[in-house]
Parts: sequence; C-alpha cells; structure tokens
Amino acid sequence: MTELTVRAMVFDADGVIVRPKSWFVTPAAERYGVPPDQFMTFIHGEFQRCISGELELAKILPPLLEGWRVTVSADAFIGAWLEHEHAIDTALLGQIQRIRATGLRCYLGTNQETNRAHYMKREMGLEAALDGVFISSELKAKKPQPEFYARVQALLELPASNILLWDDNSANVAAAIEAGWRAELYTTFEQFGLQLSPYTRVAA
Repeated sequence: MTELTVRAMVFDADGVIVRPKSWFVTPAAERYGVPPDQFMTFIHGEFQRCISGELELAKILPPLLEGWRVTVSADAFIGAWLEHEHAIDTALLGQIQRIRATGLRCYLGTNQETNRAHYMKREMGLEAALDGVFISSELKAKKPQPEFYARVQALLELPASNILLWDDNSANVAAAIEAGWRAELYTTFEQFGLQLSPYTRVAA
C-alpha cells in the first residue's frame, strides 16, 4: 500500500482509545443491585436509541431505576457510570499525537449517547487531544449504519479512500470498507504498531 494515501484517521472510543477494566454492568449490580441481565437487555435495546440521538438517557432512566429499586437519582447513576468507564489508553493516545505530528489528522468516531459524548470530549480531554470528534448521537446515525460514514466523510471533505478507521468491532470495519474507506480491526496496542506501518513512518 502506498504510504500517505491516508489523510485522516478515525479512531473508535470503547475498546480502542477507551479501555476500562470492566463495563458498568458489574458495579451497577454490586453497588445498586441492578440485575445484569436486565441491564444488558436495556443496553442492547432502548439505550441504542440514545446512542442514535433519538432519546435522552436522563429522561428514560428514572422509571427503569425505580423498577430496579435503585434509590439514587438518574443523574447520580449516570455520573457513576461515566466515572467507572473513564479509562484512557495513554500509550495509544501518545502514539496518536506522534501520528498527528506527521501531518495526518486524527479524529474520534464513536457510538455514544449525549452524556458520555460530552464527558469524553471534556472530562476525558479527547476533544482537545484530537483534530475533531464525530459522535453518533450528534450525527443522528451510528456505526455500522452507512449514514454514519457518509456524514463523517462529508464533514472531513475527503475522498473515502483517504480515510482510515481503527475499530475493535468487525461489523464497523466491514461497513467502513463497504463505504470506500480504509479500515483496520484494532486488537492490541502492539498489533496496532504493526498495522500502522503501511500508512505512516511513525515509530511505535
């Protein structure tokens, strides 16, 4: 592959730049008594409409928390959720800065509801650390929907083949390739260094 055919890299958040030791389902059960199966049913169900920007998490949580007999407010529950999953891969973020120093633009491209989107941008510092952020709830489309890639590409104002996605979800990678992007499946930081070499001379 010819070097420098990529002019912008788009990095996923969870599982790539953000790598918590565990997801909130564990402390939600231990701290608040939320049944894990019910919490995961919510995550894979109605919560997906929060990720796509159709619903607001703070508005749909109260009746769920009442049903789970959680006594804290929705805001407190969300705050604990955000804090638990605050875990930046500093090695990868440092490497991204070196990539940016070569002239390649680097962005965040992630499926997030509005509270976590704001938290990632400000509290995690990802808005300042990258050239821009693309959030599903703001774009009103989520990976792997074709609209997500189309809207990001339009904002980048680049040919599809000049954009490279790094994502730990194979469906998101496949959809990016279908959209004409370049895409790599992210597994580990060490493997990332090997996959990076065709695109830039940055040392691992």
